[in-house]
Amino acid sequence: MEAETTSVKPARKARTLDEEIAHQREKLRKLEERQREQQRREREKNQKAVLELIKAERLDTVPAERWRAVMPKLKVVLAMEPDPGKKPQAETP
Repeated sequence: MEAETTSVKPARKARTLDEEIAHQREKLRKLEERQREQQRREREKNQKAVLELIKAERLDTVPAERWRAVMPKLKVVLAMEPDPGKKPQAETP
């Protein structure tokens, strides 16, 4: 007779509903952490690009007080905080 070489795995213990909920919450927490890290990296990459653009346009010589004075207008132009009652206009070529 031939000896059986296949091994039988023991049946996996079924998770209770509470254990499954805890597992899924941990999975969600890890995904949210991964998303925050990805957003942080994208923000850092964007900051570098914006600083390089500012330097290339020699806007880094403009005093900070002047930047603060025009920041509300700049935000509107960049459509970050649209003026109430005004819609951001699309750029024309």
